[in-house]
Amino acid sequence: MRSVVIENLLLLIKMTPKADPIVKDLTSQIDGDKVDGEQKVQVSQALALILREKGKAIQEAISKQVYGVLTSVIEERKRDLNDKVIINASVGLGFLSAYSSDPSQMKDLFYAFDEEKDFRVSLGIKLGILMNGSAQIPDLEQLQKDAASCIRLALAAESGIAEIDGRDIGEGRPEEEIFRFDGALGALGYIMDTYLRRLFKSDSATSKLLFKALADSEILQKLNAEDDFPGTFKKVGAANDDVDGATLVLSKVFDQVPPFIASLPIPSIASKTEKISAEQAEVMRASFAFVHKFYLDFDSKSDGRPALLNLLQLTYNNGQDLAVSTGMDDITSLSNAYVREVVCEGA
Repeated sequence: MRSVVIENLLLLIKMTPKADPIVKDLTSQIDGDKVDGEQKVQVSQALALILREKGKAIQEAISKQVYGVLTSVIEERKRDLNDKVIINASVGLGFLSAYSSDPSQMKDLFYAFDEEKDFRVSLGIKLGILMNGSAQIPDLEQLQKDAASCIRLALAAESGIAEIDGRDIGEGRPEEEIFRFDGALGALGYIMDTYLRRLFKSDSATSKLLFKALADSEILQKLNAEDDFPGTFKKVGAANDDVDGATLVLSKVFDQVPPFIASLPIPSIASKTEKISAEQAEVMRASFAFVHKFYLDFDSKSDGRPALLNLLQLTYNNGQDLAVSTGMDDITSLSNAYVREVVCEGA
């Protein structure tokens, strides 16, 4: 239901000359306590997309208010807010920077938070700037190279997959109810699914950049080279050299990789304007190999279904190719019964 509200709000924004009242209200909702953390995910996502669409027409005073609130999210309030809100705020700042009076401010923002070494903020801001639609991004080629490098480095050391990082980067984090990504792989998947899928076609330079960086990281190839993922022993109490008294912690890789594959922006098979790029094809090939090799190890065989449907281009571009008014009853579900009745018995 919330996604439908966002889509209708964006349609309304496109038809109105000014978005100031809506932008001001959404900014206040992020800044205040009237909506809960999960609702702020939708609010911050809507705000970011509106900033990209109508940022030029927003009054300067309101733009400053938006900048102040989004900056406070990534500088002062990260501990209390959902990771998706933090990423949406970071992407929103990147979108807003397109309308700076001095284009060099985009480059300054691109590198402004590198010292914090927070993959949520770094990926959000860098990719937000590259996706903001501006034709005046300074030193664009260098920024693209640095963004690709940021992706590769994050996936090499902070992917959230212990078998890739060489350690559990989540170890020691306080247990909390607020949603957190396991690592950069989940954060990148969210950005690609939420923004890249909506804003760029498969053959665009931005789409090719992100998919090539993902392919060059070789994260899927490294996982595919493994025979299995047995998990690791976590010792309790005094450290010792054997596993006595230790607890076997199962690998989370099968809970992490299939959802990431499902989030990849793969064009619908019905699309007449989008074709799979060579960069996408390389990532899809490695994704197919992962599902094929390890699906018997999934907790449930159905765990791989969303990933497989996405790779087969059967998700209507994750719903983006459907009209806002399309209901679930209007969508044919690719269920076992449907395949049996239409494909098997109809053959």
